[in-house]
Amino acid sequence: MFKKLSISQAVVVVLMGMVIAVLLVTGISQRVIFDSTTEDVIQSSSREINKQVIMNYENYINEVINTANYLSTQTIELSEDGRFVDLNSMYEQAAKLSEDMVSIILFSAEGDVILTATEEAVVSDVMSFDWFTSAFNNPEIFHFSTPHQQVIFGSSIYTEVITVTKKVQFYDQGLLQHGVLMIDLITVNLIELALKTNLGENGHILILNDQSEFVYASNPECTDETCESKIYVDNIILGGDSVKLGEDYMYVNINTLKNTRWRIATFININNLYEAKQQATFFSTFILGVSLILSLGLSIYLSQRISNPLNKLKNHMQAIEQGEQMSEIEISGQKEVVALTKTFNHMVVEIKQLMQNIVVEQKEKRKSEFQALQTQIHPHFLYNTLDSIVWLAENNMNKEVVEMVIALSRFFRISISRGKNVISVKDELEHAQHYLLIQKIRYNKKFDYKLDINPKIYEYTIVKLVLQPIIENAIYHGINSEYEQGMILIKAYPQKKNLIFEIENNGYGITPERIAELTNQMKKEGQAQSVGLRNVYQRIKLYYGKEADIIITSELDEMTNIKIIIPMRKEEVDEKNS
Repeated sequence: MFKKLSISQAVVVVLMGMVIAVLLVTGISQRVIFDSTTEDVIQSSSREINKQVIMNYENYINEVINTANYLSTQTIELSEDGRFVDLNSMYEQAAKLSEDMVSIILFSAEGDVILTATEEAVVSDVMSFDWFTSAFNNPEIFHFSTPHQQVIFGSSIYTEVITVTKKVQFYDQGLLQHGVLMIDLITVNLIELALKTNLGENGHILILNDQSEFVYASNPECTDETCESKIYVDNIILGGDSVKLGEDYMYVNINTLKNTRWRIATFININNLYEAKQQATFFSTFILGVSLILSLGLSIYLSQRISNPLNKLKNHMQAIEQGEQMSEIEISGQKEVVALTKTFNHMVVEIKQLMQNIVVEQKEKRKSEFQALQTQIHPHFLYNTLDSIVWLAENNMNKEVVEMVIALSRFFRISISRGKNVISVKDELEHAQHYLLIQKIRYNKKFDYKLDINPKIYEYTIVKLVLQPIIENAIYHGINSEYEQGMILIKAYPQKKNLIFEIENNGYGITPERIAELTNQMKKEGQAQSVGLRNVYQRIKLYYGKEADIIITSELDEMTNIKIIIPMRKEEVDEKNS
């Protein structure tokens, strides 16, 4: 997969992958630790609160049981001595000392009142009440009723009470009797005990007896079997757990109250802990997002620090490949990139030196070829021209002799040009014109020529002997003198930043295949059939570079056109060629 990515992309992918992995592991670990710690805090604090609530209620219940045990013991002792008056006073005193105990009564097994600490008369048959029968059925324990309206006095004379009963013994006229000690406790103290503990908003206490009946519910809305809290407690016997009731998160602890067979459930509001948990989750997510963004930015920065110098080096190489001037690149980047750049710059220096050596070598080669061409042209051309002059003189064609001698003189004067390789365009065209005149006379006017020159190009310079070899080819290979007079047209004009020279003849023409062959031979090194054309092409390419070119076009039996394109240049030349 990485092979298809750039270095910068690969660096970003790898770094981001590592960062994401680290952040995920860290985030998940922190979340697990936080959740575990939060749960431990919730459980610990809930257990402590529940423990405190149970302690408060058990202390209260133990006080009642201790009072009942004391009364039970004193009942049998004082009754045995017949001191019922003292015993009755003790009952009254116990009721006065405890605001919660609104009535203390000793009943016989038949339900008759033996002793009482209240002035109200009992009018009901107490043997039909559960609290009475339960005491006889289970004499070993205290029995706590659910809150109820006490009706044994004919009407309710006080608020709801919880009736506590215990089977006791007493003496009546010397005989040991069995009875029931009844203590009525007002329930207001249950409320006060609940208010002593902070259970949070909507936190509450629920107390149920062994029949799952309501003993007390601090939540005023929890009054029947449809109460969510009661339904939850009914399904769980003992223990603690988190639960959502309505819109609130609660932690519930369920335990038993000693000596009562009651279950007490504390519902503690833990919304603040859940909110802290949610805030921590949001904060962790926010930190994770910010970390990812920062990591992405850092990854991109690092990748660019690595890849930018490489891209710069690559772009520089591509520019050189596409033909731009070869140059060294500024050294920057990491250690490895710096080493690579130095190697590239060293290579550029070496290549430039090699290219310079090649250019010098090629120039020397072209100079030798050019000199060889001049040596080849001048003697051959001179012999033929002198033969023609002799022939003209023998035939008394004095005018033509004069023209040829003048043209030949000027032709050689420009050819020599004091050994310079670059001459003015004007001299090059004049050189070509002298050559055409000499050849026209030699060929007995079997062809004519025409010049179409834009004078604006005279101010520019050109490599010497560019036109003459092409004109020579046009005369020797392009003129069909047997059927019609030949015509050679020379055009020279500026075009944008170039100089255009066209040599056109009305000869046989060339096939497209032959044009392709000539073009191929012209552009490759080595010997070729068209030595003059190749020599001109190689020289202008060497001197002017890629901007110079030669284009061949032709139509069979119509014409052949050789177009020479060179860039405009102005160089200092000696106007006097003699």
